[in-house]
Amino acid sequence: MSTVLLTGVGDLGGWALEFLARTPEVDRIVTVKRSPWTGASLTNLAMLGSTFQGHTKQFEHHRLDLADEDAAARLLAEVEPDVILHSATVQSPRVFMNAPIDEGLRAEIRAATFSLWLPWHLLPAALLVRAVERAGVKTRIVNAAFPDVVNEALWKHFGHGPAAGIGNVEVCATAVLRYAMAASGRPADDIGVWLVGSHALMAFGADAAPHRFRLEVEGVDVTADHDLAMILSSWPEPITWSRTDSFALFAASAVKNAAALLRAEPLRTHVTGPMGKPGGYPAFISRDRIDLDLPPGLTVEEAVSLNEAAARLDGIDRIESDGAVVYTPEIRGVMESLGYRCDAVTFEELPHRCRELRGLYTDLVTRGSA
Repeated sequence: MSTVLLTGVGDLGGWALEFLARTPEVDRIVTVKRSPWTGASLTNLAMLGSTFQGHTKQFEHHRLDLADEDAAARLLAEVEPDVILHSATVQSPRVFMNAPIDEGLRAEIRAATFSLWLPWHLLPAALLVRAVERAGVKTRIVNAAFPDVVNEALWKHFGHGPAAGIGNVEVCATAVLRYAMAASGRPADDIGVWLVGSHALMAFGADAAPHRFRLEVEGVDVTADHDLAMILSSWPEPITWSRTDSFALFAASAVKNAAALLRAEPLRTHVTGPMGKPGGYPAFISRDRIDLDLPPGLTVEEAVSLNEAAARLDGIDRIESDGAVVYTPEIRGVMESLGYRCDAVTFEELPHRCRELRGLYTDLVTRGSA
């Protein structure tokens, strides 16, 4: 019996729960959530809804705060999940997208990049990896929380961590696939997409973010005939990411990767943060392994260096050998202008940094709505 444990049943986790409830590879779904209000209800609703469509999986819910390391380790040892889909964060920074704040301040916040809120993503993921270590269970983690950066930091700090992340480069590669299908009139099986890139590719575009791209149609390299920047920015029409609820999209990526980690037959896909590498890559995912499928002529070392360079657009200068995440001087300056000083995010300071960011969030909302 295959068991998937889902941490966090919020915006992304709620969608992931519904998709898991209808995924054939999954027999048992265990959800955990810190707050007492919605986790059990959403789990039961997913159970009932999936039964409409002929699924009769096992469901259970547990109230759990990952900060309670003893309780987390006990639950993991009891459940013994084959895969953990981790979607919990301290707080989603997406709340700013629709917050009633001044547009000028909103632009300043965006200039600080997604990495401003890194501690909110890194702390729960670190608590989970530590709990897995203490429980001594053999499992694989799919991390939905900023995996381009978080996965590498976790692997460097603990020596192990999430097997895979979700979204980002895969979103870009899938947009290329659908574009190529429309442009060539050929089915997906006749098209090959290879894309190495990071979150920066989505955030800043192909003209700005380092990447490597290859497109084949019926085995013929047609890369030179297609403009990646145009595809990602305007086909089929621009997506307003900051004003659109995209949680279902990223949850679909997360569940696809979780299901692939349960199967013996490898799935060819694109994956972010595989085995602690920065950014995203084309790869094969299966129950036993993740193998990169890089474009011809590109080495693993070159692909990693490319994604490390792209991370600087997101404000990440480097990740030290102990997992400390060092910000670029430019992003440090922007953050200081917002009232937040941080040169690097260390694991020892994570709880403190998360509290600081809660204060900053309150201050920014108050300032922006005044």
